[in-house]
This record gives sequence, structure tokens and C-alpha cells, in this order.
Amino acid sequence: MTDMTLSSLSSLSPLDTLLSTLRTDGDVATAHIDEGWMQGRTAYGGISSAVALAGTMALHPTDAPLRYAQISFVGPVAGDCTVETRVLRRSKSSLFVDAGVSSEAGFGTAAVFAFSPDRESHVDHNRLTMPDAPPPEALEPVPQHKVRPTFSKHFDMRPTTGPRFGWKQEVGEYLTWVRFIEEPRCHPTVALLALGDALPPAAMALFSEFGPISSMNWTVNMLTATPETDDGWWLLSARTGYARRGLSVQDMMLWNRAGEPVLSGSQAVAVYA
Repeated sequence: MTDMTLSSLSSLSPLDTLLSTLRTDGDVATAHIDEGWMQGRTAYGGISSAVALAGTMALHPTDAPLRYAQISFVGPVAGDCTVETRVLRRSKSSLFVDAGVSSEAGFGTAAVFAFSPDRESHVDHNRLTMPDAPPPEALEPVPQHKVRPTFSKHFDMRPTTGPRFGWKQEVGEYLTWVRFIEEPRCHPTVALLALGDALPPAAMALFSEFGPISSMNWTVNMLTATPETDDGWWLLSARTGYARRGLSVQDMMLWNRAGEPVLSGSQAVAVYA
């Protein structure tokens, strides 16, 4: 990627500004994750995932869209990062790449990305119906507060249950409209990874007292080759059916404004409360 002038950088969104630091040198990519994308002592998982994907796409260009990602959050990631990749398999239609993100703190994020085009099929089945939800314009945004993680300032979040993410609930679930405060111009799938993990873990809805949490992994299935929505809004759902002995597992979904399913996923979360 070529260097950008200061004037051009000032017109970019925070995500595009971060991605403008991406460089490739041989079979390695580097980037810088600034303080604005932090979550405690590590970068927000969505942004380390997006950096891993952007580095992979820069090192291994392909016309095939992302179909699947398996991401493990092994350790903290911050500051100057290195993305190292290994092609696991390349066929006429598919590409599988192993990617790892490291920084001064050591190895941080491990990912496997699978790229594959649409295929003709007689099967046409969709029961991933978007739940009833008020439009985002009818909901109040989550207010800025000192307890909100730093990265969250990049997102306009409109929970369907009110202006705050609730605790002491009977169901571990969050359903929230989310969009970037400043819409990025980068590859839409990279942007979607950067946004798709923005919700608090669903187990936090069950908390009776605050305690630390840490995402352990994230499985992503891209349901369309061309993710798009109106006005930047995506409806995100996170729901846990099991939270016990310090481990929560949750299902995740993302729909566009038209109600079309765009991403499905799952996550294991360590709970220290």
C-alpha cells in the first residue's frame, strides 16, 4: 500500500486510517493498531480479526469472497503488529489461509480464513429470520461512559432493550443495531469483521455483579459474497444458552437493514465473575 499524505489521512475513518498503515514486505504484512481500538490491555477482538484478514488479502489476493473464519484470541495485541500467513490449500475455486498476528506482547491472534465463490445449487432454504426489532432511529444510543471500552467510541449502538446493555436479566441475550460512527471505505468484509464482534458478551446480561470477561474464539460464517446494508446499520444478536464454571458459549447473528442474514457465528467467552 502506498503512503498517504496527512491531508488524505485526515479525511479517512478511524478504521481506514488504521488500515492505511498496512504494508507488505515479501510474505509478511505489518500494521499499527492505535490506542483508539483498545479494550483494556489488548486490542478489541474485531479489530485484530480485521487486521488478520486485511493482511491475508493483501498477501494472497483472490477474487473469491470470504466464506469462513475461525479466530482464536490467544493473547494481547497492541501497537505495531505483524501478520504472518501460510497457504493451507489452494484449489481451482477455494483458498484456505492460516494467519497469525503478533505484536510486542508476543503471539496474539490466530486465524484460518477460507475463500470460495458462490455455487449453483438446487437447495434454497433460509430460516434465519430477523427478529422483530424497532428501527434504529426509534432507539436511544448507548451513552458515552467511563466504563465503556475505548474501541466502542467508533460505533453507534442502539440496543433494542433501552439505551444501556442490561444486567441481572433472566435471558443472556443482546439484540442491538450497530453502525460505524464514521463509515469506512475499506473492503466490506474487513469492515464487517471489525464491527461484528462489537457487542458485549451475552453472559454479561446475566451478571449480578461486574467481573472481567475475555473472548476466547470466534467462528464466522459469511452468508453472502457481497455484504451490504442501508445507512450503515446492521442488527447484531448475541445469545448464550450456557454459562457455567467460568465459560459461556454464545450464538451470534448479523442481519442487514433489509432483514437479510449476512453473518452467523459462535463464540466461547471466559467469565471471571
